[in-house]
Amino acid sequence: MPDNEAARIAAAARRFLSLFSLNDAAKIAACYTDDAEILATNRIPIRGRAAIESVFKFTNRPGHTLEFQTAELDVQGNTAIEIGAYVRRQRDGSTFNRGRYIVIWKRVGDEWKIHRDMFASQPGVGLGRPT
Repeated sequence: MPDNEAARIAAAARRFLSLFSLNDAAKIAACYTDDAEILATNRIPIRGRAAIESVFKFTNRPGHTLEFQTAELDVQGNTAIEIGAYVRRQRDGSTFNRGRYIVIWKRVGDEWKIHRDMFASQPGVGLGRPT
């Protein structure tokens, strides 16, 4: 994997996390490709940037943070596959949700954007049940 591309993907992920903590739904959605999809447990696929923005408007809360722990990153040309774990924390630092994720990144022009985003909460650690 080219180190430069891995560094650029890591920078795109840090930008996403920063925007998440600011609760900026429009800028969060801009981190996704125009035809992106979010695939979440017990939900129909969320398709397209406008739908993704709407989801973040209603699900994100000011002061919440999200952390990614990348386990694997495989870059193949203009596509990359990232697998890892996430932790979502409340303003007071307590864990709100944790689980695993897989993200398919696409290079759009000179930017890496999220094309497919799939995640699942860890059993017993659902939304609203701090650990």
